[in-house]
Amino acid sequence: MRNAESEAKFWLESDISLARNDGFNSKELKEIFVIVETHRTQFTEAWYDYFS
Repeated sequence: MRNAESEAKFWLESDISLARNDGFNSKELKEIFVIVETHRTQFTEAWYDYFS
C-alpha cells in the first residue's frame, strides 16, 4: 500500500505479515491488513499472472 507520504509492504505467502512500514500508524496498518487479508487470493493471482 502506498499514499503520498507512506508505504507498507506485506508478504502474502504462508501467513500474511508486514514486511515494511514507512509512515502508516497502527490504526491505518490494521485497516490495510484487513484489505490485504480480504483480497489475498486476488493479489496473489494477479502477481502470478503478471510475472508468469
